[in-house]
Amino acid sequence: MTILSLEHVTKKYGDFTVFNDLDLKINEGEVTLIIGPSGSGKSTLLRCLNRLEDIDEGEITFHDAPIKSETHLRENVGMVFQSYELFPHLNVLDNMTLSPRIVQKRSRKEAEQEALSLLERVGLKDKAKSFPHELSGGQRQRVAIVRSLCMHPEVLLFDEVTASLDPEMVKEVLDVILDLADEGKTMVIVTHEMAFARAVADRIIFIDGGRVVEEGHPEDFFTHPKTERAQQFLQNLTYKRRKRL
Repeated sequence: MTILSLEHVTKKYGDFTVFNDLDLKINEGEVTLIIGPSGSGKSTLLRCLNRLEDIDEGEITFHDAPIKSETHLRENVGMVFQSYELFPHLNVLDNMTLSPRIVQKRSRKEAEQEALSLLERVGLKDKAKSFPHELSGGQRQRVAIVRSLCMHPEVLLFDEVTASLDPEMVKEVLDVILDLADEGKTMVIVTHEMAFARAVADRIIFIDGGRVVEEGHPEDFFTHPKTERAQQFLQNLTYKRRKRL
């Protein structure tokens, strides 16, 4: 079943067209990886999916219905950013419970119980009263992920969530996402981590120049890309060993 879809969507910044007449369907329980070169419109596409960015033409539908309320959409389509977007003046627990209490009108007790349970799941229950600046980058990103889960979204969007992390911290964040994939969560992930993309994806979407160049099963894409542009992209990720004189 399709949860989110873009139909004939065009997005521009002034005279620059990010993508034109783009179609995309996000299916329930599917992990969709969006990959492509820098500047191809990947992050903008995610921001359009939950209407953080307005579109110029076309339509975005949620459960086959036009979007009636951006607030309703964002309650059901959570987004985790590269830069965490945690409130620096709030501790971890308050960061996680703010939206459930204000937007969903849930009681503080209920919201805190769920938040603590989620923190325990990712090994951070002892950090509930810590402030963001007291956490490592990997810990902050794990908090950002479970904060989004507190809203019970139907779809989770991840925008380069490991890009600013040290290599040793990347695995702890990717492990959380892998666990969510195993649970059947619907996710759309923008990443440059190709090994991770291959391991977690149900479907790969390769975009370049604001259009979908190729899509398919990860093994098919990584072993036998159909388009010349995808072949070139994957070849550029492979480094040959330098010959010593």
